[in-house]
Amino acid sequence: MKGLDERINESLDILVDNEALIGRELQSMLKGFKEEKSTVGYSFGKLCFWHYEKFADYLNEDIYKVAAAIELLILSFDIIDDLQDKDSDYSWCRTPEVSLNAALAMLVMASRTIRETSFEHKNTAVQILEDFALQSINGQQLDLLNICKDEQAYIQMIEQKSGSLTAMSCLIGEVLAKGEVSPQVEEYGKYIGIIQQIKNDIQGLKTWGPKNDLLNKRYSLPIIYLLSQKNEVSKSVTNYYNDDIVAFLDNIATENELTNGGAIRYAITIKNVYKFKALNILENVAISEEGKEYLKKLMK
Repeated sequence: MKGLDERINESLDILVDNEALIGRELQSMLKGFKEEKSTVGYSFGKLCFWHYEKFADYLNEDIYKVAAAIELLILSFDIIDDLQDKDSDYSWCRTPEVSLNAALAMLVMASRTIRETSFEHKNTAVQILEDFALQSINGQQLDLLNICKDEQAYIQMIEQKSGSLTAMSCLIGEVLAKGEVSPQVEEYGKYIGIIQQIKNDIQGLKTWGPKNDLLNKRYSLPIIYLLSQKNEVSKSVTNYYNDDIVAFLDNIATENELTNGGAIRYAITIKNVYKFKALNILENVAISEEGKEYLKKLMK
C-alpha cells in the first residue's frame, strides 16, 4: 500500500501535468520546485487527510487532490516568502521574476482544484482556503514590516502567518467530511502553527550567519526576551537594532546570552504552553490514533 506522502506527491504531479493553461516550461518549473520541497514531506496535506479520514463515512479518492492542492498553496507561500526575505538557497531564489509566476500559478490552481472535486461541501472548503490564506498573508505583511516587538504582538503575528495555514489544512479536511467545522479543531490547528514557528525561530538563532534573525535585526521571541534584559549584552543589541554606528556586537557574548541567559529557555517555555493547550483540546477530538500521533509529532 502506498504511503500518504507518496499519494499526495503523485496527485501533485497529476495536477501539474493536467493543467492545460500553462506551458511546458512553467509546468517543468512547478514540478522542479515541488521536488525540492518534497524531501520535507507534505505535513499540511496530511493534516487535511487525517481530519477528513476520521469524520468521513467513506473515503472519496478526491481527498488526495485536495491535499495536493493545499500543498500547492503552501509551496507558493514558501516561494513568495523566500523571495521577500532573500535568505534561501532554493532554486527559485536564483530566478525571482519567473519564480513569482510559478507561485501565482500555484495559488490559482490550488483553489480551482478543490472547486473541481466531487465533494458536496467543496465551495465551503474553498472559502476556508481563501479566508485563512488572507489571514496568513496579513501575518506575513506584519512580519516583513518587523513591527511586532513584544510577546503579545509577536504571538498574534505568527498565529496569523503560520497558525492560519495549519488550521486551514485541518478545517478543510473536516468540512469536506461533514459540512461543518469545529472551533476546537481550528484552535489546536493554530497552536500547531505557532509551535512550528517558534521552533524555527529557535533553530534560526543557532547558526551565526547571514540568515540569523538577530544579525538581520529581526524580532523573534528569544530576541524580544534578550532585548528586555538590563545587562551589557542587551544594551549592545539594543544599540545595534537602533542603528547606532558605534555599537559593538560581541558575537560570542551575544550567543552565550541567548543560550545561557534564558532567552532560548523562555521561547521553549512559550512553545510548551501552546503544546499543552493543543494536547488538552486534542484529547477531546475524535480523530484516529494514527492521526493523533502525527499531530503530536508536529508539536514536539
